[in-house]
Amino acid sequence: MVWRVAGIWTKGAALTLAVAMTAGCGAQTGLELLLSNSESTTARIDGRRPHDAAREQGAGEAARNADNARPEDANLAAFQPKGDRAAEDADERAAAAVPPVKLEQPTGGTPHFSAKQGDKLIALTFDDGPDHRYTPEILEILKASSVKATFFLVGTQLKKYPDTVKQIAADGHGVGNHTYHHANLAKLNENEIKQEIKTTDALFQEAVGYVPRLVRAPYGSVSDVLQTVVRDNKRELVGWTVDTMDWNGATVAAMRVNVNKNARPGGIVLMHSFGSKHLRNTVKLLPLIINDLRAKGYTFVTVDELLAAKALNKKAAQAQGKKMG
Repeated sequence: MVWRVAGIWTKGAALTLAVAMTAGCGAQTGLELLLSNSESTTARIDGRRPHDAAREQGAGEAARNADNARPEDANLAAFQPKGDRAAEDADERAAAAVPPVKLEQPTGGTPHFSAKQGDKLIALTFDDGPDHRYTPEILEILKASSVKATFFLVGTQLKKYPDTVKQIAADGHGVGNHTYHHANLAKLNENEIKQEIKTTDALFQEAVGYVPRLVRAPYGSVSDVLQTVVRDNKRELVGWTVDTMDWNGATVAAMRVNVNKNARPGGIVLMHSFGSKHLRNTVKLLPLIINDLRAKGYTFVTVDELLAAKALNKKAAQAQGKKMG
């Protein structure tokens, strides 16, 4: 099965990491629902690069084509040239002969974080960087506003700009693995997925001295295989609840309305620090939504802190359930 992790919440999906952490509060967080309620989540492509988005118009396209195939199509295999079938068999044998890729265990990104009762938590996230143009400007705004955010970094960019990654970490922001090539992981097998993550892990280790546990799938494209890889390797797969559409040229005014309308406690806002020619608008938007959300009582946290608060919330709910039981 292939689906999209995206940021549209369906009817009844509560976004309640407000961490109104009263005893007995067993509601799921926005992040928890984002990760678990995939079947009822409306699909959206996180196609930050226009040419990539066109190429990635649906991780389930092949499956849909197969479902719609005519019965007579199966007979075409009998007329496939023997040479082609032999070549395919050879490719399959070669793939089977590739040694399995093993991921290292994450070594960073598990902070102890305790939210106050009634806190409304929200996480700002930036994809596809780093670079030497927009990422430094975003870091300056965050520092001036005393806001911590989370950067999901692409390996090819991380390799070019390790100094910027070091600055991100030095400023106290969270980081996550966004693959090496910005690959559509839903179209890759287990070994290929692991290689995309592993190569970027090594660059993180070299730049900041640890391997992050957060993983974000490019385009929000998620498969059963990817979920298994993430779970078995003690990683956290992270989506979003608000897509600013900054990669697609949305105006500052439109993005500001979008964020203010769709922000919820426990939410995750998607922006970019590289990967589009429109990111000047992101730089203009950032201080505006920081002010807007603060005025509404939100506390800005990293995704790791959001996860830690969720875990405490769940633990408190379980304890209350045992007490009442």
